[in-house]
Amino acid sequence: MSRSIPPALACVAAAAALGLPIPARAVHGGEGMQWSDAPPTLPKGAKMAVLQGDPAKAGPFVIRLSAPAGYKVPPHSHSQAENLTVISGSFQVGMGDKVNVKELKTMGPGAFGSIPGGTNHYAMAKTAAVVQIHGEGPFDIKYANPSDDPSQK
Repeated sequence: MSRSIPPALACVAAAAALGLPIPARAVHGGEGMQWSDAPPTLPKGAKMAVLQGDPAKAGPFVIRLSAPAGYKVPPHSHSQAENLTVISGSFQVGMGDKVNVKELKTMGPGAFGSIPGGTNHYAMAKTAAVVQIHGEGPFDIKYANPSDDPSQK
């Protein structure tokens, strides 16, 4: 595990800077969630809400990502495992360093996936989708191709 903080960690720092709520305990029925633009390490167009924990710090966290139809996240990995559940819409995930649309697996509402830390993967919202992501922080993003990192543009 690297002791240096990857630039992509700005993703979660930005969430805190944007004033996203980081409750210690929570019960959500959908109302009261505060959505903000996703951090700059994710492609523009998505919204994010922090449901629990602080994804920038060590410890458990839960976030939701709301992505428009056609939204794409290039191949990337995370230091820790990423667990995701599709809440609504259709979300596709593929594994590897390069996008291969033939390898995308479509996930509908209720579908769950877990991707081990250090595993390159990519994603696309086939339709508008809301995906819940949970795991152990800090939640970071390392793009397989550094030029794909939108925070560097």
